[in-house]
Amino acid sequence: MGQQQLLLLVLSTVIVGLATVAGIQAFSENQAQASQDALVQKGTSIASDIQGLAGKPTQLGGIDMSTSGPTGTKIVKRLGYETKEDGNTPSGTNVVEAPGAGDGAGCTIAGVSSGEVVVTCESSDAPQDVEVTVDPDASGDVVTTSFTSS
Repeated sequence: MGQQQLLLLVLSTVIVGLATVAGIQAFSENQAQASQDALVQKGTSIASDIQGLAGKPTQLGGIDMSTSGPTGTKIVKRLGYETKEDGNTPSGTNVVEAPGAGDGAGCTIAGVSSGEVVVTCESSDAPQDVEVTVDPDASGDVVTTSFTSS
């Protein structure tokens, strides 16, 4: 082999290596964004269900959103969600699985305080935790979303 052929072989090897590294990095970033999106979707879905329950009279299966309203566990049971039960989460808690957001992902529903319910979703695969607040008595946005670094 001549010098020119060896140079082209080395150059093509370097280019293929760089392309592989770039592809792996792009996949990792995309996976983190997909986990973040799944958390937002699950939190918003739960908030929407809570808002629907708050709009119903309690005689028809709704929930009372007064300041001394139900606990998070009672809200989860009323919504019919299955709770996450693994080695880290005790049975009967108010942690709902968040499918598609990675291993150990879940949303915790806090009980009613000052007329609002807070849903906190977190995952080790997502770059940020998601907090969705439902306040049916709010004059502006009933459902608000915020992000915190995990």
